[in-house]
Amino acid sequence: MSKPGDDLEKIVEIIERSISPAAKIEQNVFLPILTSVEGHTAQCDIVIRNGNPPRETLTLVEVQDRNSKVDINTFRGWLGKIDDVGAQHLICVSRKEFPSSIKEKVSQHGSKIFLVTLKELSPERIPLEFIRFIFQYRHVDIKVIKNIRPFVAPGQIEKLRLKPMAHNLDDKAWSLDGKNMISLLDICKEKINPEEKTSGLSGYIEGSDNLSFNLTDSEELLYGHNGKLVRIGLECEFEWGFEHAEIPMTVASYEQDKHGALAWLFEVTHNSKSGLVSVKLPVVKLDNGNYELLDSIVNSQFEYALDVIPAN
Repeated sequence: MSKPGDDLEKIVEIIERSISPAAKIEQNVFLPILTSVEGHTAQCDIVIRNGNPPRETLTLVEVQDRNSKVDINTFRGWLGKIDDVGAQHLICVSRKEFPSSIKEKVSQHGSKIFLVTLKELSPERIPLEFIRFIFQYRHVDIKVIKNIRPFVAPGQIEKLRLKPMAHNLDDKAWSLDGKNMISLLDICKEKINPEEKTSGLSGYIEGSDNLSFNLTDSEELLYGHNGKLVRIGLECEFEWGFEHAEIPMTVASYEQDKHGALAWLFEVTHNSKSGLVSVKLPVVKLDNGNYELLDSIVNSQFEYALDVIPAN
Protein backbone atom coordinates (compact mmCIF):
# COMPACT_ATOMS: atom_id res chain seq x y z
CA MET A 1 0.00 0.00 0.00
CA SER A 2 1.40 3.42 -0.92
CA LYS A 3 2.11 6.05 1.67
CA PRO A 4 -0.80 8.47 2.31
CA GLY A 5 0.66 11.45 0.41
CA ASP A 6 1.25 9.48 -2.80
CA ASP A 7 -2.44 9.42 -3.73
CA LEU A 8 -2.82 13.19 -3.41
CA GLU A 9 0.38 13.79 -5.39
CA LYS A 10 -1.05 11.62 -8.17
CA ILE A 11 -4.34 13.54 -8.06
CA VAL A 12 -2.50 16.88 -8.24
CA GLU A 13 -0.51 15.58 -11.22
CA ILE A 14 -3.74 14.61 -13.00
CA ILE A 15 -5.36 17.99 -12.30
CA GLU A 16 -2.31 19.98 -13.37
CA ARG A 17 -2.11 17.91 -16.55
CA SER A 18 -5.69 18.96 -17.37
CA ILE A 19 -4.79 22.62 -16.72
CA SER A 20 -1.63 22.44 -18.88
CA PRO A 21 -2.28 19.67 -21.43
CA ALA A 22 0.75 20.62 -23.55
CA ALA A 23 3.18 20.43 -20.63
CA LYS A 24 5.36 17.49 -19.68
CA ILE A 25 4.42 16.51 -16.11
CA GLU A 26 6.18 13.95 -13.90
CA GLN A 27 5.69 12.75 -10.33
CA ASN A 28 8.43 12.01 -7.76
CA VAL A 29 11.36 13.41 -9.74
CA PHE A 30 14.97 13.79 -8.59
CA LEU A 31 16.51 16.89 -10.19
CA PRO A 32 20.22 17.72 -10.09
CA ILE A 33 21.29 20.46 -7.67
CA LEU A 34 23.04 22.99 -9.88
CA THR A 35 25.71 23.96 -7.34
CA SER A 36 26.59 20.41 -6.30
CA VAL A 37 30.02 19.23 -7.38
CA GLU A 38 29.28 15.68 -6.19
CA GLY A 39 26.11 15.18 -8.22
CA HIS A 40 23.54 15.55 -5.44
CA THR A 41 19.86 15.71 -6.36
CA ALA A 42 16.67 17.15 -4.84
CA GLN A 43 13.43 15.18 -4.64
CA CYS A 44 10.44 17.02 -6.14
CA ASP A 45 6.86 15.84 -5.72
CA ILE A 46 5.81 16.98 -9.20
CA VAL A 47 7.74 18.68 -12.01
CA ILE A 48 6.01 20.59 -14.83
CA ARG A 49 8.00 21.44 -17.95
CA ASN A 50 6.49 23.97 -20.36
CA GLY A 51 7.94 24.84 -23.75
CA ASN A 52 11.17 23.58 -25.27
CA PRO A 53 14.83 24.44 -24.65
CA PRO A 54 16.15 27.11 -24.69
CA ARG A 55 12.77 28.60 -23.70
CA GLU A 56 11.68 25.84 -21.33
CA THR A 57 10.21 26.86 -17.98
CA LEU A 58 10.35 24.59 -14.96
CA THR A 59 7.63 24.52 -12.29
CA LEU A 60 7.90 22.56 -9.06
CA VAL A 61 4.78 21.34 -7.23
CA GLU A 62 5.13 20.46 -3.55
CA VAL A 63 2.21 18.67 -1.86
CA GLN A 64 1.44 18.37 1.86
CA ASP A 65 -1.32 15.86 2.64
CA ARG A 66 -1.66 16.42 6.39
CA ASN A 67 -4.21 17.73 8.84
CA SER A 68 -1.84 20.53 9.81
CA LYS A 69 -0.81 23.77 8.12
CA VAL A 70 2.40 24.07 6.15
CA ASP A 71 4.93 25.62 8.54
CA ILE A 72 7.28 28.40 7.55
CA ASN A 73 10.39 26.18 7.74
CA THR A 74 8.87 23.66 5.31
CA PHE A 75 7.99 26.53 2.99
CA ARG A 76 11.53 27.94 3.18
CA GLY A 77 12.80 24.50 2.20
CA TRP A 78 10.56 24.58 -0.88
CA LEU A 79 11.85 28.06 -1.74
CA GLY A 80 15.42 26.85 -1.47
CA LYS A 81 14.63 23.95 -3.78
CA ILE A 82 13.62 26.37 -6.56
CA ASP A 83 17.09 27.92 -6.56
CA ASP A 84 18.81 24.54 -6.12
CA VAL A 85 17.34 23.07 -9.32
CA GLY A 86 16.91 26.28 -11.33
CA ALA A 87 13.09 26.30 -11.45
CA GLN A 88 11.08 29.38 -12.40
CA HIS A 89 7.83 28.68 -10.50
CA LEU A 90 6.59 26.91 -7.39
CA ILE A 91 3.06 25.61 -6.71
CA CYS A 92 2.36 24.71 -3.07
CA VAL A 93 -0.62 22.40 -2.40
CA SER A 94 -2.05 21.82 1.06
CA ARG A 95 -5.24 20.53 2.67
CA LYS A 96 -5.06 23.36 5.20
CA GLU A 97 -5.12 27.12 4.72
CA PHE A 98 -1.64 28.63 4.47
CA PRO A 99 -0.60 30.79 7.42
CA SER A 100 -0.28 34.56 6.99
CA SER A 101 3.54 34.36 7.27
CA ILE A 102 3.69 32.21 4.12
CA LYS A 103 1.14 34.36 2.27
CA GLU A 104 3.28 37.42 3.03
CA LYS A 105 6.35 35.68 1.62
CA VAL A 106 4.44 34.69 -1.51
CA SER A 107 3.29 38.28 -2.09
CA GLN A 108 6.94 39.33 -2.22
CA HIS A 109 7.69 36.95 -5.10
CA GLY A 110 5.17 38.21 -7.66
CA SER A 111 3.98 35.45 -10.00
CA LYS A 112 6.76 33.06 -9.05
CA ILE A 113 4.81 31.18 -6.34
CA PHE A 114 1.21 29.96 -6.26
CA LEU A 115 -0.71 28.63 -3.27
CA VAL A 116 -3.38 25.95 -3.81
CA THR A 117 -5.67 24.74 -1.03
CA LEU A 118 -7.99 21.75 -0.96
CA LYS A 119 -11.04 23.18 0.79
CA GLU A 120 -13.73 20.69 1.79
CA LEU A 121 -17.08 22.02 0.65
CA SER A 122 -20.08 22.11 2.94
CA PRO A 123 -23.41 21.12 1.31
CA GLU A 124 -24.50 24.73 0.88
CA ARG A 125 -21.30 25.57 -1.05
CA ILE A 126 -21.73 22.79 -3.60
CA PRO A 127 -23.16 24.15 -6.90
CA LEU A 128 -26.73 23.04 -7.55
CA GLU A 129 -25.83 21.58 -10.94
CA PHE A 130 -22.82 19.76 -9.52
CA ILE A 131 -22.63 16.00 -9.90
CA ARG A 132 -22.56 13.95 -6.70
CA PHE A 133 -21.10 10.51 -6.20
CA ILE A 134 -22.02 7.59 -3.98
CA PHE A 135 -19.36 5.04 -3.05
CA GLN A 136 -20.82 1.53 -3.25
CA TYR A 137 -18.82 -1.23 -1.59
CA ARG A 138 -19.67 -4.92 -1.96
CA HIS A 139 -17.49 -7.75 -0.72
CA VAL A 140 -18.34 -11.46 -0.50
CA ASP A 141 -16.01 -13.66 1.51
CA ILE A 142 -16.26 -17.45 1.36
CA LYS A 143 -15.22 -18.39 4.88
CA VAL A 144 -15.43 -22.19 4.81
CA ILE A 145 -16.07 -24.85 2.14
CA LYS A 146 -16.73 -28.31 3.56
CA ASN A 147 -18.04 -31.77 2.65
CA ILE A 148 -16.76 -31.45 -0.92
CA ARG A 149 -17.90 -34.45 -2.98
CA PRO A 150 -17.04 -34.57 -6.71
CA PHE A 151 -18.41 -37.43 -8.81
CA VAL A 152 -18.65 -38.66 -12.40
CA ALA A 153 -20.75 -41.17 -14.28
CA PRO A 154 -20.06 -44.88 -13.69
CA GLY A 155 -16.93 -46.08 -15.46
CA GLN A 156 -15.65 -42.54 -16.18
CA ILE A 157 -12.87 -42.65 -13.58
CA GLU A 158 -11.17 -45.55 -15.37
CA LYS A 159 -12.02 -44.31 -18.85
CA LEU A 160 -10.66 -40.81 -18.26
CA ARG A 161 -7.94 -41.99 -15.89
CA LEU A 162 -9.04 -39.47 -13.29
CA LYS A 163 -6.86 -39.11 -10.23
CA PRO A 164 -7.83 -37.87 -6.76
CA MET A 165 -8.16 -34.09 -6.80
CA ALA A 166 -5.50 -32.12 -4.97
CA HIS A 167 -6.38 -28.46 -5.50
CA ASN A 168 -6.41 -25.34 -3.39
CA LEU A 169 -9.80 -23.69 -3.19
CA ASP A 170 -8.56 -20.73 -5.25
CA ASP A 171 -7.04 -22.87 -8.04
CA LYS A 172 -8.72 -22.13 -11.38
CA ALA A 173 -9.48 -25.76 -12.18
CA TRP A 174 -13.20 -25.43 -13.08
CA SER A 175 -15.35 -23.93 -15.80
CA LEU A 176 -19.05 -23.08 -16.15
CA ASP A 177 -18.99 -21.95 -19.78
CA GLY A 178 -16.37 -24.22 -21.34
CA LYS A 179 -14.04 -21.27 -21.93
CA ASN A 180 -13.10 -19.47 -18.75
CA MET A 181 -11.44 -21.26 -15.86
CA ILE A 182 -12.47 -20.24 -12.35
CA SER A 183 -11.90 -21.44 -8.82
CA LEU A 184 -14.29 -23.22 -6.48
CA LEU A 185 -14.33 -20.04 -4.39
CA ASP A 186 -15.57 -18.09 -7.43
CA ILE A 187 -18.28 -20.67 -8.14
CA CYS A 188 -19.55 -20.41 -4.57
CA LYS A 189 -19.62 -16.62 -4.80
CA GLU A 190 -21.64 -16.78 -8.02
CA LYS A 191 -24.20 -19.07 -6.42
CA ILE A 192 -25.26 -16.63 -3.73
CA ASN A 193 -27.01 -13.30 -3.92
CA PRO A 194 -26.54 -11.85 -0.44
CA GLU A 195 -28.03 -8.49 -1.44
CA GLU A 196 -31.44 -10.17 -1.52
CA LYS A 197 -30.95 -11.04 2.14
CA THR A 198 -30.15 -7.47 3.25
CA SER A 199 -32.42 -4.57 4.09
CA GLY A 200 -30.47 -2.20 1.86
CA LEU A 201 -28.65 -0.62 4.78
CA SER A 202 -24.89 -0.72 5.18
CA GLY A 203 -23.64 -3.59 7.29
CA TYR A 204 -22.28 -7.12 7.48
CA ILE A 205 -24.19 -10.39 7.40
CA GLU A 206 -23.25 -14.08 7.40
CA GLY A 207 -24.94 -17.16 6.02
CA SER A 208 -24.52 -20.66 4.63
CA ASP A 209 -25.50 -22.37 1.36
CA ASN A 210 -25.15 -25.59 -0.58
CA LEU A 211 -23.58 -26.06 -3.98
CA SER A 212 -24.90 -28.84 -6.18
CA PHE A 213 -24.14 -29.79 -9.79
CA ASN A 214 -25.71 -32.99 -11.14
CA LEU A 215 -24.65 -34.77 -14.29
CA THR A 216 -28.09 -34.29 -15.86
CA ASP A 217 -28.64 -30.59 -15.07
CA SER A 218 -28.78 -28.06 -17.89
CA GLU A 219 -26.04 -26.11 -16.11
CA GLU A 220 -22.79 -27.99 -16.50
CA LEU A 221 -19.75 -27.99 -14.28
CA LEU A 222 -16.53 -28.81 -16.15
CA TYR A 223 -13.22 -29.87 -14.70
CA GLY A 224 -9.83 -29.32 -16.35
CA HIS A 225 -8.02 -32.65 -16.71
CA ASN A 226 -5.03 -33.43 -18.97
CA GLY A 227 -5.73 -30.40 -21.15
CA LYS A 228 -9.43 -31.27 -21.61
CA LEU A 229 -12.65 -30.25 -19.90
CA VAL A 230 -14.56 -33.10 -18.32
CA ARG A 231 -18.14 -32.84 -17.10
CA ILE A 232 -18.33 -33.55 -13.41
CA GLY A 233 -20.86 -33.51 -10.60
CA LEU A 234 -20.14 -31.72 -7.37
CA GLU A 235 -21.76 -31.18 -4.00
CA CYS A 236 -20.46 -29.12 -1.10
CA GLU A 237 -21.48 -26.80 1.71
CA PHE A 238 -20.04 -23.37 2.37
CA GLU A 239 -20.31 -20.46 4.76
CA TRP A 240 -20.06 -16.87 3.60
CA GLY A 241 -19.86 -13.31 4.86
CA PHE A 242 -21.12 -10.25 3.00
CA GLU A 243 -20.24 -6.63 3.70
CA HIS A 244 -21.95 -3.78 1.93
CA ALA A 245 -21.79 -0.01 2.27
CA GLU A 246 -23.12 3.04 0.45
CA ILE A 247 -21.31 6.23 1.47
CA PRO A 248 -21.71 9.72 -0.04
CA MET A 249 -18.32 11.01 -1.17
CA THR A 250 -17.03 14.28 0.27
CA VAL A 251 -15.93 16.96 -2.17
CA ALA A 252 -13.05 19.42 -1.82
CA SER A 253 -12.39 22.44 -4.00
CA TYR A 254 -8.92 22.67 -5.55
CA GLU A 255 -8.58 26.45 -5.14
CA GLN A 256 -5.71 28.71 -6.13
CA ASP A 257 -5.30 32.15 -4.57
CA LYS A 258 -6.96 34.87 -6.68
CA HIS A 259 -8.17 32.31 -9.25
CA GLY A 260 -10.82 30.37 -7.32
CA ALA A 261 -11.68 26.74 -7.97
CA LEU A 262 -9.58 25.03 -10.65
CA ALA A 263 -10.95 21.54 -10.00
CA TRP A 264 -12.75 19.42 -7.42
CA LEU A 265 -11.75 16.27 -5.59
CA PHE A 266 -14.28 13.66 -4.48
CA GLU A 267 -13.03 11.37 -1.71
CA VAL A 268 -14.14 8.52 0.50
CA THR A 269 -12.38 6.18 2.92
CA HIS A 270 -13.98 2.97 4.15
CA ASN A 271 -12.51 0.80 6.90
CA SER A 272 -13.95 -2.54 5.82
CA LYS A 273 -13.54 -5.91 7.51
CA SER A 274 -11.01 -6.82 4.83
CA GLY A 275 -8.96 -3.65 5.29
CA LEU A 276 -8.87 0.02 4.45
CA VAL A 277 -9.98 1.20 1.01
CA SER A 278 -9.93 4.78 -0.25
CA VAL A 279 -11.15 6.33 -3.50
CA LYS A 280 -10.30 9.72 -4.98
CA LEU A 281 -11.93 11.23 -8.10
CA PRO A 282 -10.65 14.49 -9.64
CA VAL A 283 -13.26 16.49 -11.59
CA VAL A 284 -12.88 19.64 -13.73
CA LYS A 285 -15.39 21.95 -15.37
CA LEU A 286 -15.19 22.18 -19.16
CA ASP A 287 -15.62 25.32 -21.23
CA ASN A 288 -19.12 24.14 -22.25
CA GLY A 289 -20.23 24.04 -18.61
CA ASN A 290 -20.16 20.25 -18.25
CA TYR A 291 -18.07 18.43 -15.66
CA GLU A 292 -15.47 15.81 -16.57
CA LEU A 293 -14.17 13.01 -14.36
CA LEU A 294 -10.43 12.90 -15.07
CA ASP A 295 -9.50 9.59 -13.43
CA SER A 296 -9.96 7.45 -10.34
CA ILE A 297 -7.36 6.57 -7.72
CA VAL A 298 -8.17 3.50 -5.61
CA ASN A 299 -5.92 2.50 -2.75
CA SER A 300 -6.66 -0.82 -1.08
CA GLN A 301 -4.93 -3.46 1.02
CA PHE A 302 -6.83 -6.24 -0.78
CA GLU A 303 -8.35 -7.21 -4.12
CA TYR A 304 -11.53 -5.22 -4.59
CA ALA A 305 -14.57 -4.77 -6.78
CA LEU A 306 -16.40 -1.47 -6.35
CA ASP A 307 -18.61 1.00 -8.20
CA VAL A 308 -18.76 4.74 -8.01
CA ILE A 309 -22.04 6.00 -9.43
CA PRO A 310 -23.69 9.40 -9.76
CA ALA A 311 -26.23 9.97 -6.99
CA ASN A 312 -29.83 10.59 -7.96
